[in-house]
Amino acid sequence: MSRTNKGPKILGEFGFSNLSLHERQKVVTAVSKGATRRDIMSWMMAAGATATTGGAIFSSASQVWANTPKRGGRLVCAGDQHGPADTLDPILCTASVDYWRGRMFYGKLVRLKDDLSWEPELAEEVIVNSDATKWTFKIRKGVEFHNGKTLNADDVVYTLKRHLGPDTKSIGKSQMDMVSEVKKINEYEVEVNLATPNADLVNSLGTFHFNVIQDGVTDFSTAIGTGPYRCKEFKPGVRTVGTPFENCWHGPGYMDEMEHFGIGDPVSRLNAFLAGDVDMMVNLPGKAVKQVEAAEGKDVWSIESGRYTSIVCHQGVSPSNNRDLVRAMQLCMDRTRIVKGELKGLGSVGNDQPINKAYFDYSPDIPQRPLDLDKAKYHFEKSGVGSTAIPIIAAEVSQAATFQCLALQREAKKIGMNIDVQKVTTDGYWGAVWMQGSPV
Repeated sequence: MSRTNKGPKILGEFGFSNLSLHERQKVVTAVSKGATRRDIMSWMMAAGATATTGGAIFSSASQVWANTPKRGGRLVCAGDQHGPADTLDPILCTASVDYWRGRMFYGKLVRLKDDLSWEPELAEEVIVNSDATKWTFKIRKGVEFHNGKTLNADDVVYTLKRHLGPDTKSIGKSQMDMVSEVKKINEYEVEVNLATPNADLVNSLGTFHFNVIQDGVTDFSTAIGTGPYRCKEFKPGVRTVGTPFENCWHGPGYMDEMEHFGIGDPVSRLNAFLAGDVDMMVNLPGKAVKQVEAAEGKDVWSIESGRYTSIVCHQGVSPSNNRDLVRAMQLCMDRTRIVKGELKGLGSVGNDQPINKAYFDYSPDIPQRPLDLDKAKYHFEKSGVGSTAIPIIAAEVSQAATFQCLALQREAKKIGMNIDVQKVTTDGYWGAVWMQGSPV
């Protein structure tokens, strides 16, 4: 991600980082009200600190105050994809622009932290039995929807039941397959019973598709949520505009207005950012990092995340449901070359499953699957696919997605595998291309 207005990082200098959270907040508040270096040093030395430590604490507190978000202004953000399938319905979200809108306008029972473990959000307490077959959610009181209604158990029950049953259109329905019952215990308590244990259910509820909506809502031409912004404008494939929701339970959004839209072509998106037409963009190509870092007033924000770029083999059609063919493709992937070459080191090597170093439960002991053309050839011949063309629909919906497909095509050719990479644009990909019958 890239953004304008480069500023200093918040540092935990010696001394300040050793204070309790309450003590740090008191010092920062004092600085914000005009306390001088002499004042802070006098207070700290009276408490037994050295002059050096007192000075360091003042410097850190001043920097934290300087970096405290200020309210106001307008932010224009460029995503990497959009189209007519853009939606405000959480159960139908597929693209990053949908996820962005969801975080602006809605809230979830729990939210995922930086290490992708969870913490309470709209549920102030979560209780689970010993075998993870009964989950109880105690709903936070006093939370208000954008239209003034107070959040209660009926809203949570309605939200969760939309993911259940054979007729549900939920993209996240597989995360709820084991749920046998969702029931209201009282006005602010919901119980979820499972047919089979699932200790990860609460983590799933922190993902994009489980934003809580108001009981009975079926019209998603706008968003009625509990999030920090309310929907001012939503035009699928065009743009979304949000303004602060003053009654948000954890505080309104900081910006006076936030506009978000997609620019599918990465070069056009980068040029719009460098020209100042947008304030923030996502999916900066690795090759352009130095260019942005050298531009005045521009910055690159790169963090470890759970995002991963993958080639998804459709298990409902042939030949991509052939296990030996899939294994051969996995063994033809030169992952290290992709990370070092195309991503310029801004990523890590994947291992055919999504749990990477960003997750709290990542296991470094799982052996990495390397490029191995001899084993790949064995599995490919065992698959019986032969020279049949294997189509892969490739769109730059995430970093190096198209390059990854072309790299696979190049290596697979060495063992006689005929991969046909068909490149398409990102605009409308999730609605018109994804899961529309193509094997891969």
